[in-house]
Amino acid sequence: MTWFPTSRDNQLARLLDRITEPLLEPVRRIMPRTGMIDFSAMVVIILLYVMLTVVSRLSN
Repeated sequence: MTWFPTSRDNQLARLLDRITEPLLEPVRRIMPRTGMIDFSAMVVIILLYVMLTVVSRLSN
């Protein structure tokens, strides 16, 4: 949610932050922002896709 200006009073923003932050925070510690761009969400999506692929291949 770093790309969108939101109020901390917004319940939807707080909910999304609570859901995504446990996944994004470890990646952000390893990989800091590049200028103004935070690639941590892209890294997490790729990691989740790889994990899904591995699990689906193991189940077949």
